[in-house]
Amino acid sequence: MDRPPAGGRAVAGSNPVSPMNLPFTETGDGPPVLLLHAGIADRSMWDEHLEPLAAAGHRAVALDLPGFGEAATGPEPVAHWQDVLATMDALEMNRVSIVGNSFGGAVALRIAAISPERVHSLLLFSTAAVPEPDPSVELLGAWEAEEVALEAGDIEKAVEAVVSAWVRPQASDEVRHRVAAMQRGNYESHGPEQELKQAADPLEEDTALLAAIGCPALIAAGEEDFVDFKNAVRELGASLPRAETTLIPGCGHLAPLEAPEEFRRLVIEHLPQGGGQPPSPAG
Repeated sequence: MDRPPAGGRAVAGSNPVSPMNLPFTETGDGPPVLLLHAGIADRSMWDEHLEPLAAAGHRAVALDLPGFGEAATGPEPVAHWQDVLATMDALEMNRVSIVGNSFGGAVALRIAAISPERVHSLLLFSTAAVPEPDPSVELLGAWEAEEVALEAGDIEKAVEAVVSAWVRPQASDEVRHRVAAMQRGNYESHGPEQELKQAADPLEEDTALLAAIGCPALIAAGEEDFVDFKNAVRELGASLPRAETTLIPGCGHLAPLEAPEEFRRLVIEHLPQGGGQPPSPAG
């Protein structure tokens, strides 16, 4: 799985303990769509997409993953995919399409690997390859800049490092401020140096599970994303039997925020038909 998010340092773990239900926001009726946020965000990154998805005939549900937003860290070892499945049960969502950005996409892949009968389709944006290769110099530098600031106890400098690395320079001030606020909130709510014991990764234990994911999948990244994630589009596209791939022009790592209209077009185009009509391009 791609690097655990800031505020949660990974320690080798064993089998997960009892999963927990996660905070959520939902709107609409129809085929359910689950939205899993990036590791520098929380469920509010999906706010402007919920109503358009509902207007297109879907039940849109955004979750906070453990250790983010309003979600507690929960018992350890942490298995984010198990917590999502437990929340699906609580919300009576038997089979869903899952939209994931970055870390959320990695969680989505694990759900599809261990419970393929629960996943109708996958829509993965800037998701790491499986198995995950060594990071590029640029990606390693982004992680190290954040860690140096956190080790010095400088939360604001860590936030600045995250925004500088993960939001493309051409993004609007609104997007930059929004990512900063989400990441600052994660640090403040959950502790920037908390070490979380991670459950064993099912795809690391058995990479053959990836080729057994038979649902339709869209694999995408921004043309201005880290090379790691652009390469992952090709690699995941070759590994998943029913995958389509694309690169999004004028976009970096956070397509839902940096290219919201194109992101939404791709999502609605690749979701099962709902009962409503797609929204206008203005959303």
